[in-house]
Amino acid sequence: MGPASEPGRRDPALLLWPLASLVLPLLPLLVLLLSALEVPRRLVMVVPEGERVLSAPFELKDGWLGSPRLALTAEIPANSSIELDVTLLDGTGRTVLDLTKDGWRASGTWAEGGESGTWEERDAGLALALRPGRTGRFQLAVQLQDLLDEAGRPLPHPVVVRGSLHNHSVDTPMLLFTAVLTLAVVQVLLMASYGIGRGRWVSRCGEGTAAIRCEVGGPGVLRVDVLARWELPHDNPPLGTPPVTAAIVLAVSDAQGRPRLRHRQMVAVVHSSSDGDHWLSVRRELHLRLPERGSYRFRVELPEALRADGDLWEIEWLQLTLTDGLRTAWPVPVLPLARAAEGHGDA
Repeated sequence: MGPASEPGRRDPALLLWPLASLVLPLLPLLVLLLSALEVPRRLVMVVPEGERVLSAPFELKDGWLGSPRLALTAEIPANSSIELDVTLLDGTGRTVLDLTKDGWRASGTWAEGGESGTWEERDAGLALALRPGRTGRFQLAVQLQDLLDEAGRPLPHPVVVRGSLHNHSVDTPMLLFTAVLTLAVVQVLLMASYGIGRGRWVSRCGEGTAAIRCEVGGPGVLRVDVLARWELPHDNPPLGTPPVTAAIVLAVSDAQGRPRLRHRQMVAVVHSSSDGDHWLSVRRELHLRLPERGSYRFRVELPEALRADGDLWEIEWLQLTLTDGLRTAWPVPVLPLARAAEGHGDA
């Protein structure tokens, strides 16, 4: 984190436990992934009218991951209706579930505005969500009661019933909603843990110097945010390449006016333009640790003007923001106040 931390001691500004909450939104997605990896069991039965047909035996599993889901679809001719009896039998042949499915399939043609086409609608599927008391072997017994055409006349065709079995089926929309909701809660927790400090002070001016005196210090770190903008004094585009760096100076003094830090460094200058306007900007974030709470004065300096290739970029505004008492999820570089107090600050 910085020289102010004693070797062998955990940095008190580091707060790691909120990071564990990032796992929570992944849990519903993990359950969804495990369910999607399951290969479904396929069932096919050819059911003549009046006969009871048994499927191949299959296993229904009781477990923590989802529940068994059995989907059946009857393949019937166009413009017909069906009545199908479906029975679920356990390993001893005893009836566990008995139900009747009424289905239909309709199709036709349409014509409108010189265009034409065909349409088809159907309802010949059946889905069962099951929760067996224990894992075991089961069978389906399917019997065709009626297969009728549009006029209500019996059709002699056998019906093919296809089924698929998922032993670990889950509610996908619910899991996705849970993941999104959990992510929102985690973001609020992280913001409360890392984005909120004991105090925040802002100074904005139209010069190259901004200063704030405030009561800061104690647990956590102090973040210093510097944001500045330069513009040309005219509306013409720049003549050449804008400058790429600028010097920033941060000075800190205590309540008695004694210098505690003077830090100077070069920062990148970003050139931006929009609708014919051109400007330069600087954004820099610095961190300090003040072990004891007290009154401190913070002063930041940037050039009033930047010259390059015949252009004179004049400062439009400079903003200094202090946020005290922040916790961090990872070590951040901290400016060494102790060395500055001994006269070894960066010049």
